[in-house]
Amino acid sequence: MIADLFAETFGALSLPALVYGALVTFAAGWLRGYTGFGFALAAVPALSLVLEPVLIVPVAMLLQFLAGVQLLRKTRHQVEWPVIWPLLAGAAVGTPFGIWLLAALPAAPMRGFIGLILLIAVILLWRGVRFHLHPRSGLTLGIGGLSGILNGGTAIGGPPVVIYFLASARSAAVSRATLLMYFFFLSLGSIVGAVAVGLMTGRTLLLAAVMFPLMTLGNMLGDRGFDRSSETGYRRIALGFLALIAVIAVGRAIEDLSAGGW
Repeated sequence: MIADLFAETFGALSLPALVYGALVTFAAGWLRGYTGFGFALAAVPALSLVLEPVLIVPVAMLLQFLAGVQLLRKTRHQVEWPVIWPLLAGAAVGTPFGIWLLAALPAAPMRGFIGLILLIAVILLWRGVRFHLHPRSGLTLGIGGLSGILNGGTAIGGPPVVIYFLASARSAAVSRATLLMYFFFLSLGSIVGAVAVGLMTGRTLLLAAVMFPLMTLGNMLGDRGFDRSSETGYRRIALGFLALIAVIAVGRAIEDLSAGGW
């Protein structure tokens, strides 16, 4: 049984593709540990180059949840809890719609959607979007809802919420801790939803188990890197990494479009 799952999941992948997947997993784990939001945002578009999104997305949900568990005790005292609840309420409404989109759409349009959303997020962040006033609860709920749709459909629910925090005057430590906690709960809810629609398969669990050690190592090293970083360094590294992933994802989307793969 396990041998069959290994063959089905990894048999068609070349050695360069396997090495690429390992490096992506480690780097995405590092980004998660450093910024508080990076694993799925980096891993899903990058790994969609070699594996179908319907497999990668639930794996990213699992690993994002486990990454949050690893840093939960250290960061929970810095979380801005009054912001967490309306974001989660909005996400709870949006996530089922996202999961339905994941199950309904083929791979090529999903890759294009992932790349487009990520590119928009990077452009907004680089332009230095800022809130001049504290956002109202309605806007916070809406951001959570959009994040839920994107998280359920692509496992990259990060852009709306990341923009929300990086556009505020919050410190890097508070933003990171609150993002970690938000995605911890969001991933848990997404896992329940994915199980309900049958997206958590033996292949999903096998791939998650193989990726887990590399994600954990990256997560730990990213956390140590954040402890030694500055506010400016935190923002530059987060945006630089997002820009790289956006270029990769959009490039693949353009390639699919040119080849008539949509």
